[in-house]
Amino acid sequence: MTLLERIFSPRWFMPTAIVLVRTYLKLFTGLRVQGLENVPKSGAAVVACNHVSAWDPPVVGVAIDRKLEFMAKKELFERPFVAAVLRGLRAFPVDRERNDIGAIKEALRRLKAGRVIGIFIQGTRNEGDAAALDGAAYLAQRADAVVVPTAIWRQGRAFHVRFGEVISPSGSDREDMKLLTSRLAAEIKALVPGTP
Repeated sequence: MTLLERIFSPRWFMPTAIVLVRTYLKLFTGLRVQGLENVPKSGAAVVACNHVSAWDPPVVGVAIDRKLEFMAKKELFERPFVAAVLRGLRAFPVDRERNDIGAIKEALRRLKAGRVIGIFIQGTRNEGDAAALDGAAYLAQRADAVVVPTAIWRQGRAFHVRFGEVISPSGSDREDMKLLTSRLAAEIKALVPGTP
């Protein structure tokens, strides 16, 4: 472990960052959270969310009452300081240019330990028209974890986060995975007000 990683130890850095960012967002942007009762208090869960801005990971991360862990593109880990901060937030790298087996195994390991993984179902920021990917459904199937459909949007300066009812994956084949992905995409879209 490097000096920077010791300084940004997740044991103290992540809870401190959550309190500071949550306070900032509530005071200066008017963070609004709905459906928090739908998030399981314990056990493995995949928080499957849309992705509209660079603010989404911290906003969803502080909206939830559990420590939410995200994959982050591996390029962000190339700078030691940024890498230490991300690891302090329990993020881990993923190579988005290929099927990153190492990142998938790490996500499954964390889920099987009863942790919560955040996944942006379209893979990258967009205005909502990109196709949903199967990552959230795949992880939920393989780890036997529930999925929490989650929507984030902004009205004026206020961020809104809405957690939908959990979905328990059924089946284990590719067709079941595709069906779960379609259902997730539809439910996340329905959580955003005014979405046709």
